[in-house]
Amino acid sequence: MNRSLTCVLLPILAAAVGGCAPMDVYRSHLLPTGNQAEPGVFVTWLGTAGVLVSDGTTGILIDPYVSRSGLCRVIFGMKLHPDRDLIRQWVARTGSVPIRAVVVSHSHFDHALDAPFFARETGAPLVGSRSTRNIGLGAGLPETQLMTVQPGRTMALGAFTLTFLESAHGPALFGRVPYPGTISEPLIPPRPAGDYRLGTTFSILITHPCGTILHHGSAGFVTGMYAGVRSDVVLLGITGRGDTGEYLAQVPLQVKARTLIPIHFDDFFHPLGEGLSFLYTSRFAEFCATAGESGLAVRTLPVGEQVRVLPVE
Repeated sequence: MNRSLTCVLLPILAAAVGGCAPMDVYRSHLLPTGNQAEPGVFVTWLGTAGVLVSDGTTGILIDPYVSRSGLCRVIFGMKLHPDRDLIRQWVARTGSVPIRAVVVSHSHFDHALDAPFFARETGAPLVGSRSTRNIGLGAGLPETQLMTVQPGRTMALGAFTLTFLESAHGPALFGRVPYPGTISEPLIPPRPAGDYRLGTTFSILITHPCGTILHHGSAGFVTGMYAGVRSDVVLLGITGRGDTGEYLAQVPLQVKARTLIPIHFDDFFHPLGEGLSFLYTSRFAEFCATAGESGLAVRTLPVGEQVRVLPVE
């Protein structure tokens, strides 16, 4: 077993379906779905860190990953196959608004494996680091459909403006980040999980006349990265974080979030069609309790349903 696989094996083996307690907490914080006719900004959760952000005119996909390869395939270095049929189903399910970009926050498989195929199905550009670009090239996307960004880059899409902020991956276990490094040449699928190297890690600040959303998809941070930044809503990846209180202080409390929405806590080795389950390593109930004690308004997203998040009421 190679070193990279060993690095990720322990945290993956710790991934397990939580009991009824996290599900009860999740359900008690669910945002309502019955306000689609009202103007605003809406989010649809695709599981893991995947979301569709839309204002009814412009859609932006971030980290769409629905293939959800099984645990054994990942642990034993087997090739991961994007589920093209399932990707088409999700495109149809969320396809009422034109997708203007498919954005990847970092290049691990659970963020980037499916992204070029969402781009192909929607015709939208694939946006991300140089590593993400090589994933797109390997999947057969033309150069004209690829956009490489650096930290600090801004991008206007309809009424939205995206700002790419350099972030850090969560420590996962014992302070180690799985699959570090970059992807230096086109990555032709199917490939094992270990070939989907981290690349640059971004957080994405999304501004709109209705307010601001921060997509912070990986549970790490650069100390002080949000000094002077404000966001009404934070979509916060929570699996693999270190100390919960420090994480909250560095991200949602720093940006003075009015709504905190945890993401990337679900068992992404388990098909969503069989129901939502939790990674034990997400410590979901502890996270929600600590966030609530810190004065943050925690809300959760239903899977595959559009909910309004802006303006914050």
